Amino acid sequence: MAFSIDHSVLDAASRGDASALQSLALALQPRIEKQLLRYPLSDEDRRDLVQSTLMQVIRRVGSFRGDSSFSTWLFRVTANEALMMMRSQRRHRARVIEGIDLEDLEKLPAANDSGENGLADGAAAANERDATVRQAVEQLPADYRDVVSLHYQHDLDLQEIAHRLSTTESAVRSRLHRARSRLRALLERSSIAA
Repeated sequence: MAFSIDHSVLDAASRGDASALQSLALALQPRIEKQLLRYPLSDEDRRDLVQSTLMQVIRRVGSFRGDSSFSTWLFRVTANEALMMMRSQRRHRARVIEGIDLEDLEKLPAANDSGENGLADGAAAANERDATVRQAVEQLPADYRDVVSLHYQHDLDLQEIAHRLSTTESAVRSRLHRARSRLRALLERSSIAA
């Protein structure tokens, strides 16, 4: 990905010159797109990453000190954006299935298992399932309910929750584990696991 960049454009861009920033973005876009082909991403994610990487370059071009080549700096910015997205997606997927056994997932009705009305019945079943889960969460003690809400609804990790609740990460982990166990028991007694 080695290439040269006009230093006058780079200097003007680092001072915030709008036309220099636009020229820089236009010059860098194909290079960023090419680098992102190395990562296992969907086309939509790749397009989003091109935009977010260009935004990072525009925000941080003033921090480029010239200790390395500009292409090396751009490679790092692009790689960091891609890795952060992939890490976020992995964390999200893990949260969706964390604490649920495959056997539990098999018991949940699929959206297409609802007969002739298909999508409408599937949506109704999903809404009913969501309502049941919300009711079960409301039955949890407040400290468990807070941890569940911050983790699943606000997408915070354990360290962020611990900081927000002024407690330790191990306390958060313990509460979350106990909350999942209680939720599983509550849901087994409801129609969601039937």
